[in-house]
Amino acid sequence: MARLGPVSGEVKGNLDFLGQANFRQGAAGVGGVQVVKDSQIWYVDKNKTGPAASGNGLSWKEAFLTLTEAVAAAGAYDVIYMGRGYYQEAAVIEITSTQRGLKIFGPTSGGVPTSNGLSSATSTDDILIINADDVEIAGITFWCLTNGKNGIDIGEDYDGYNNWIHDCCFLTGNADNDLGEYGIKLNNTDDCVGTLIENNFFYFMSTAGIVVGATRCTIRNNVIYSNAIGIDVKNAAGSFAGTTILGNYLIGRATGSTVGIQLAETTEGSVFVANNIITNFNTNITANMCENSIVNNQTAADAATYKQVDATP
Repeated sequence: MARLGPVSGEVKGNLDFLGQANFRQGAAGVGGVQVVKDSQIWYVDKNKTGPAASGNGLSWKEAFLTLTEAVAAAGAYDVIYMGRGYYQEAAVIEITSTQRGLKIFGPTSGGVPTSNGLSSATSTDDILIINADDVEIAGITFWCLTNGKNGIDIGEDYDGYNNWIHDCCFLTGNADNDLGEYGIKLNNTDDCVGTLIENNFFYFMSTAGIVVGATRCTIRNNVIYSNAIGIDVKNAAGSFAGTTILGNYLIGRATGSTVGIQLAETTEGSVFVANNIITNFNTNITANMCENSIVNNQTAADAATYKQVDATP
């Protein structure tokens, strides 16, 4: 049996870990995660036993029981791993400007809906607020189970840059009980420049799967079921230069005034909407003044053929 003591330097050869491997400091390449020097890895596991109470968060055995504890402890460029389970946190969780580069990884795989996930116990709070730069959120199912709740709110009080949300799920009660307001809200109070939203699953939010009030955002390769609006691009604070919506799949229930992609009145070239497949909405795309920015989007004409979406409302 091999034993490694308090040594430094390179270890050559193969190492087999028969139990859990806990990393006290950041480790390049662990689980495909690249982190910076001196960053800390934190662990969250609500179902851990022996001991069943929260520890210091530095290993799976001493894991925190809540994500709230981990975010409170984390600093810039730290990494948080969440174990399996349904986490109903006491209040909204906020990532602040001092936590630039924070990464949170949950147990959800590839944006597939799961019973694992995160919700807030308070009735109208957002589940997670991001007021920071370079934050990465992946593998978490956000359960929006009460009226007016958003899964993630980015830029509520801060002009955040280059945040990345991927491989998550945003779920509400059910198709007839659309309780959550937005899956992801890119705030129009402060900008959310360079936000990337990709490979996520959205299920029947009451207002929109994604609402955009920001510049230079990219929304791509998401699946969005909607009772109302799939993606809502609002003209709240001027031009939305560089906003790109690519390769998403949007499915509506065609009940009431449903819209697949709703674009505010804006100038040509300020948004780019391409290669989306949009079907079963009352209106697939609404646009005004930016029709030339809408190209090669398709909707089902019948079971065998497709047609280009008419960009003109």
